[in-house]
Amino acid sequence: MKKLIPLVLLLCIFSSTQAQTPQIDKLNKQIENNIRSNPDSAKIYMFRLLKHASKLHDTVVGITYSNIGIQYNRLAVPDSAEFYMKKALDYTEKYPLEHARMYLNLAINYRIVSRYPESLEALENAMKFYKEAGNKEGEGLVYGEVGSNYNYMMDSEKALENFKKSIAILRKTTNKRDLYIVKQKLANLYYNNEDYTFARDLYEEVLPIFAKNKGANYYYTLLTYADCLIKLEENYKGAEEALKEAESGLRDMNNKEYMWVSVSNLAQVYDATGRTQEAQVAFKNAYEGSFQLNSTRFLEISVRYLEFLNSHKQYNEALEVIAKVKANAKTPSLKMNANNEIDFLKQTIATYTQKGMVESSLKSFERMDFLKDSLNTAINKSKSLELQEAYQNSLQREKNMVLTKNNELLVENNNKKDNILVLSILIFILISAIGLVLYISNRKSLKLQRELVASLENSKKVLEENNTLEGELHLERERTLANKERELVEVSLGMADLQNRILELIDNRENPEDSQVLAANLKDLLGQNNYWKYFKGKFVEVHPAFALQIAEMFPSLSDNDVAFCCMIKLQLSNQEIAPLMGITAEEVESKKAAIRRKIGLGDDILAFDKLIDHLE
Repeated sequence: MKKLIPLVLLLCIFSSTQAQTPQIDKLNKQIENNIRSNPDSAKIYMFRLLKHASKLHDTVVGITYSNIGIQYNRLAVPDSAEFYMKKALDYTEKYPLEHARMYLNLAINYRIVSRYPESLEALENAMKFYKEAGNKEGEGLVYGEVGSNYNYMMDSEKALENFKKSIAILRKTTNKRDLYIVKQKLANLYYNNEDYTFARDLYEEVLPIFAKNKGANYYYTLLTYADCLIKLEENYKGAEEALKEAESGLRDMNNKEYMWVSVSNLAQVYDATGRTQEAQVAFKNAYEGSFQLNSTRFLEISVRYLEFLNSHKQYNEALEVIAKVKANAKTPSLKMNANNEIDFLKQTIATYTQKGMVESSLKSFERMDFLKDSLNTAINKSKSLELQEAYQNSLQREKNMVLTKNNELLVENNNKKDNILVLSILIFILISAIGLVLYISNRKSLKLQRELVASLENSKKVLEENNTLEGELHLERERTLANKERELVEVSLGMADLQNRILELIDNRENPEDSQVLAANLKDLLGQNNYWKYFKGKFVEVHPAFALQIAEMFPSLSDNDVAFCCMIKLQLSNQEIAPLMGITAEEVESKKAAIRRKIGLGDDILAFDKLIDHLE
């Protein structure tokens, strides 16, 4: 017989802004101290906190209402739980992340009371707001809860698909506890499919993680883990230890509904290990406790109790249980679903048969057949709807593919147009930029050319002025040199004339015999060329480099030869040179020939004259 697993209720962690008054701070501490162990007290403190709602942020008010709903859920009052969880949504609608969490809690509440369509709808809303908030971890949690819904709905394929999505997302987050919670849900799936070995292995993987914070989820997992051990009939001692720990923890948390489930499971262990009396006491306590609580688990516990009574032939007690269950079947929280009712009818048939109540047995049998046929019809209808949905989805996918292709072509065409437009704009900008650069460059070039022309004109003017000035200086220099040269020639001629006159006076003197000695002395004095120093100084002023140049060019020339050449440079005649040099005119010509030979010109009179004229 397949059995639904206990639901792991996702508790919201109560959080609030910094206390604004000592009273609010005190209430927060009281809530924190009671929220795990005493739902009645925690609920009262939360209502007191809401009296200060005007001083609290909207999200804090919303979370408080949701936590009140959770406490009612723990007290097995699902209607009140739903009311306060819906009220929480009014305060968090402006805050996507908190709004998603409120929808998640509401979905869990719906699933506890087997309202699966409403639970899935609430989970769709939670997913929408988690995506809006960009919270991947929340998306993973939603997939896990969707998987739990399908697990309860006995749709293993969809349950497994959603669990895989959840695990893939949560593996990438830092919150590994949520990952293990989904693994626990996956273990529940294997449990419901009677794969108890694999379910047991997964429970043993997650239990050490949950044991670090022994909350409700830890004890719920212990319950299902123990049931796996009971089904496998391999470790009753381990099952008993797990159930006793769960029963004690749930009792401390005042979670009476699941506490009675653990007591009922513990009764099965007692029965399997031959402790019949202990088993009967435990079954009866669980049966009566869940009835007083109006627990949704009452029918499940009653079926187990009936099975125990029938197996031990306690048919009268079984009839009392059957009557009590039927009498309260219309109570909303005790109402039976089809699978639970089929399990119940199997036990009633066994009881009625043993008591000889044939008519009642037949009615139960007919009712059981009707329920089975209804379930099969529902399953077939569901499969038919799934096939229709799959076909419609296939058609829609094809339409979507065509639309997608058309959209892609349209986008591609628009992109091409946009690219052409952008390219045209870029080309226009580029051409404009090139034109602007050329304009600026030509403008600068023209400016530089104008400046260059102006500079050349100025240079030309300066050059012309310099040439004019140099010409004037050259003319002035030539005039100066000409004047000095005339002066030098005049001095030279004057000296030559003076010398000639002295010689003439000597030659025409009276009493030549008496003045012979004086005449000889005068001639000797004239022959010493003492006038040369004066002549040389004046000549250098006119031709400063001539004497030096000819002496350097022809080292074989004597000072007398250089002086002779200087006189030739002044274009003096042989008659003018002769007295200056103290020689005759014929000797002047002979000296010219001697100098030409010294400088290597021989009889080339023209070359000698050009050389003298060329040197400065």
